Amino acid sequence: MRHALALLAVACTVASAQLAWTPIFLDGSSQVDLWTQSSSGCACPGGDGEDCACCVRDGACPCGDVAPTRCAQCGLEQYCANMCNITIDSRVLKNKSGKTFGQIKSPSIEGPGSCSYFLQPDAGQRVEIQLYRLVSVGRFNGTGCVGGWLQLGGAGAVQSSAAETRLCGANERYSPPVVLFADHGASKLEFRITEKTVRSQFLAFFSFTSLSNTQGVGFHPRGGSRIPHTDCDWLYQDVSCRGAGSCVLASPGYPGLYPPHRRCRYLFATNSVNTRVKIIFTSILLPRNHCATDYLTLRAGNSPSAPLLGSICTERTATLEHPGPNLLLEFSSGPLVPRYDYNGFIAKLEFIERIDSSGPPPTVVPPSAPLAALTHHMQNVDRMAIIDSNSAANEVSHNNGGGRIGCGATVRAYGPGGARSGHFDTRATAWRSQCVVHLLGAPTDVVQVSLFNYNLRLQSCRSHIEIIEGVHEFGGRGDRGDRSERGDRALLRVCGPSVREARDPSGRFLIRQAVTSKGANLTILVRRATSQSVDEEEFVDGAFAFHDEHHEGTASPDATCAATHYGLAAPTHGGVAAPSHHHIFWNIEERLLCTHRFIPAANQSVTIEIQRLERMWSAEPTGTVGAAGCRTACGDAGCECRANTPLHYHDHIALVAGDGTHLSCLCGDFQAAWLPVVVRSWTSVRLEYSVAHYTYASRGFDYAAAYSFNNDSMCGQRTYTTHSGEISSRNVSVTGSLNEFFYQQCTWVLDSNVERQLFIDISSEQDKSCGSWNITLHEWSGSGAQSDAGLAAAAGELLYTFCARHKNHTYTLPWRLNTVVIRLVALSRQQPLYRIRWRSQVVRANNRLGPPTPVPAASAAAADLTQTTLAFIFTYLPWFIIGKALRPML
Repeated sequence: MRHALALLAVACTVASAQLAWTPIFLDGSSQVDLWTQSSSGCACPGGDGEDCACCVRDGACPCGDVAPTRCAQCGLEQYCANMCNITIDSRVLKNKSGKTFGQIKSPSIEGPGSCSYFLQPDAGQRVEIQLYRLVSVGRFNGTGCVGGWLQLGGAGAVQSSAAETRLCGANERYSPPVVLFADHGASKLEFRITEKTVRSQFLAFFSFTSLSNTQGVGFHPRGGSRIPHTDCDWLYQDVSCRGAGSCVLASPGYPGLYPPHRRCRYLFATNSVNTRVKIIFTSILLPRNHCATDYLTLRAGNSPSAPLLGSICTERTATLEHPGPNLLLEFSSGPLVPRYDYNGFIAKLEFIERIDSSGPPPTVVPPSAPLAALTHHMQNVDRMAIIDSNSAANEVSHNNGGGRIGCGATVRAYGPGGARSGHFDTRATAWRSQCVVHLLGAPTDVVQVSLFNYNLRLQSCRSHIEIIEGVHEFGGRGDRGDRSERGDRALLRVCGPSVREARDPSGRFLIRQAVTSKGANLTILVRRATSQSVDEEEFVDGAFAFHDEHHEGTASPDATCAATHYGLAAPTHGGVAAPSHHHIFWNIEERLLCTHRFIPAANQSVTIEIQRLERMWSAEPTGTVGAAGCRTACGDAGCECRANTPLHYHDHIALVAGDGTHLSCLCGDFQAAWLPVVVRSWTSVRLEYSVAHYTYASRGFDYAAAYSFNNDSMCGQRTYTTHSGEISSRNVSVTGSLNEFFYQQCTWVLDSNVERQLFIDISSEQDKSCGSWNITLHEWSGSGAQSDAGLAAAAGELLYTFCARHKNHTYTLPWRLNTVVIRLVALSRQQPLYRIRWRSQVVRANNRLGPPTPVPAASAAAADLTQTTLAFIFTYLPWFIIGKALRPML
C-alpha cells in the first residue's frame, strides 16, 4: 500500500484551532473518490472482464454491473446507482468494511425532490457530518433557508424549520468543511429541494465518532446533569466538580455547528458562601457582526432576569470568576449564517474556596441619613463582661480583613467596628472536638441564625449542634450537668448522624433552618469526634444577624424578613430602609418580601414618608405575553403600580392598610422629583419591600422611609351614649408634598338606653367624589364587636351613604332604632372635612338597661302592640286627658 495521504485533517492544521473534525484518509494521491482507486484496470466481479474499477484495498467493494467503473464501501455497495433513502448502521458497516466512517454522494435530482439518510450509531458514539459541496440547494434569505436545504436532526423528532440545523447554498465549496454533530442517538440527514431546479446535489462525509475521542470531536459534557424537560439546559454543582477538569461544558453540537434559535442555560450552584465559580473559556467562535442574536451572557442569579455580569459575542478566550451562590451562563443563537464557519464555545469549570475581600463579611451597617432613628449608639455594654478577657483576641470586627468566623470566635454587635451580620464556618479554624461561637448583641438586640450546611457523623447524638440562649462557657465532653441545665435554653438541637446541604439534588435551595433569640446573646455549640475524618469532615456553616428591636421593630420569628412597630412601644419618630443583614439571605434565590407593620394605638395615627428610592426592575418570565414592565401612576386616591403581569414579577414598594387596601404602590423608574410620598393613616399600615428576583450578589434596590406616631384622637373607634352631640373633623399638620395622602377608617357608635327616634345631620364644604371619602350609617350587628376589628365589625346592614358633594343631608332613622354605627372611609390627597350632628326624641318611660338594640326587627311584635294601643287612646279619649297622661313621659 502506498503511504496514506490525508484528504481531511484535524482543524488545528487547517484554519483554526477552534474547529475540529474526524480525520478521514484516502489510500493514495490519485484516487477517484474515497473507495475507488481508479476507474479501470482491475478484474470485474464474476470474471466478466478485466477493465473494471480498482477498489481501495481496505473496506471497499466493487459496485458490479450497475456501475462497473466505481467502488463503494462494503455494506453500501447496493446503493452505488442511487444513494438515496438509505439506512447506514454503524455496526453493519463496521462488520463489513471495518470502518465507522464513509461518504455520502447524493444523486443529482431535479427539484422539487428529496432524499433521506438514516444514521444509526452504536452505543458510545455520536453522528458526525462533514459537508464539502452544495449545488443548487436553496438560498439564504437573511433569516433562514428557502427553496431547499440539508438538515440534520433526530430520526424520530418532529422537524421544525426554526429549531433544526439547515444549510443551503447555490454553488458552495467548503474548506474547511461545515461540521455537524448529533447527540440524540439515531439521526436523520434530510436533503430536500422545494423549488424547480435542473441539478441539485451535495457531497459529505459521515462518521460514527466515539465519545472518548481524544481529539475533541468526541466531546460530551462532564460533571453536569441535564435539567429534565429542557432542550439544552444543564446544572453544575460544586459537589460534582471537585477535581481539576472534572466539569466541562460547551454549546450544543460542539465542536460542530450549533443549531439555530436556541437558548441554552448553564446553572452553576455553590453550597458554601466561600465558594467562587471560575469559568475558563478555552474557545469561543461566534459569527462576526451578529452580537444581537449570537452571544453569551453571565448573570448573578438563577434566572434570565437576574443582574447581568457580562456578555461575550466575539472570537476569543476568556476567564471569568465570580462568587455564588448561583451564576447563570446563557448561550443564545440566531439563524444559521453562511459560511457556517463557527462552532460556539467550550469551557472548563472550577469551584474555588476563597474568601471574598471585596465585601468583607461580617458587614458593619452604616446609618442611613437623614433618618435619625438609624443613627443610634449602643450603650450599656458592661453586661458583656462575663466573657473571658482572653477571648478578646478572637473577637471579630470590621478591621480583621474580612476573615471567616470559626471556632472560638466572639462576635460583638456594638462599638467601633461592630459586626451586625456575617457568616460562620467551623472549617475556618483548626479542628476542635468542641467548637463554640459567641454572638453578643446590644441591649435591644435579638439574634437571628440560619444554618446552611452541616455534617454530623457520630451516632446517638454524640455529635450534635446546639444554639442556646445567652452566653455560655463549656468544660470537657463529660460535663453532663451543664448539658441538662442548658436544655430549657436551647432554641435548636440537631443530633447526629445528620447531614444537611443547602440545596436539593435539582439545585434548588432548601427551606431555611433558622432560629431567632429572645434575648441579646446566643451561643453556638458544636460537639463532634475527637479526631477529624479525612473522608468526611464534621462541620456546620451558616449566617447570623443582629436585629435592633427598638429601632427596627419587633422581629417575627416565623418570617424571613418581617418586623412590627407598636405605637406605644416604638420611638415616636424613626426610619426604615432596605435590609442590610444580607448574609442570612444567602440561600434565597427567589422573590424577597420584607415587611414593616406599623400599629398605632387607640388615640394615634401613623405617618410614613418614603424619602429615597432607587430604580426598580422587572423579572417577568421570558416569553410572557404582554410583558412591558411596571410603571407608577399617582392620583387623588394614592399611587398605583400598573403592569400587565402579576405584581410579584416587579420590584416595588407598597403601603397596605390592615384591611388589605393598597394605599400607595411605587415601581419601575419612579421619578425622584415625585418624592417624598407620604401616607397618614389612623389604622395599621404595612410597608412592603418586594424584590422580584433577589440574589445574594445583587441584593435588590435601596430605599429609605421615615415614620412617626402622632397623638391624634380625631379618628378611631368610640361609643357615644348622649342623646345629642357633634363629631367634626380637625385640621392636622401636612408636609406640603405633592403626593401626600390621608387614609381614615373611623367608627362611631351612637347608643341609647331608652327608646328614641334618631335624627343625624351630616354636612361638608368639600366637593369630592364618593371614592375619595364617604360616611355610611349602619344598623348595629353585635356579632362582630368582640373580634380584632372591634366596633368596625359591628356595622350591620347599610342604611344610608353620604358623599361630600351632597353638601348637607339629614337622615331620620326608624323609630326605636336605638343604636347605630357611623363609619368614615377616606383615601385622598385632602383631609376629609365634615360635621356630624345628631339629636333624639326619646320616651323616658321605656328605659333600657340592657346592651344596644340589635336591629328594629328584634322588637317588631312589641312595636305592633304599642302602635295598636296608642291608636285606641288617640281615637276614643279626649285630647286634654291624653295630654295629662303623656306629660310625665315627656
